[in-house]
Amino acid sequence: MDRIDLAKKTLASMKQADEEAVLTQLCSVYINLAVGRSEVQDAIHTLGSLTEQYGNSPILLNLNASAYIIAGRYSEAETCLTEAISEEEGTGSSSDTLINLVVCYQQLGKGMDAIGPVLEQLKRGFASHP
Repeated sequence: MDRIDLAKKTLASMKQADEEAVLTQLCSVYINLAVGRSEVQDAIHTLGSLTEQYGNSPILLNLNASAYIIAGRYSEAETCLTEAISEEEGTGSSSDTLINLVVCYQQLGKGMDAIGPVLEQLKRGFASHP
């Protein structure tokens, strides 16, 4: 829908109800990421707080990686994504993790030696993914 104004309005209502709720904080992160570079540091800070409080999870690691990619901090994004892959080891990597890793590798200038296996894993595991 691309209506950041409506998302911010809904977030304001959520903050009035409970500013410290995890859902409110995650919504804030998603909005900050959608806005882009101007608010990405707020997202990184909030994600750091959530990670401190609840520990790492593949979702938080992917959000952190997305924030670092938006901020142009690709090495840190790669670290988050490789950690997400290791956390997902028993269940299989998510498509989000693999797609973010491909983008990260491209931005780091890594060749097909690094990107190819990730693309193959993505094709095998998520053949119907758009």
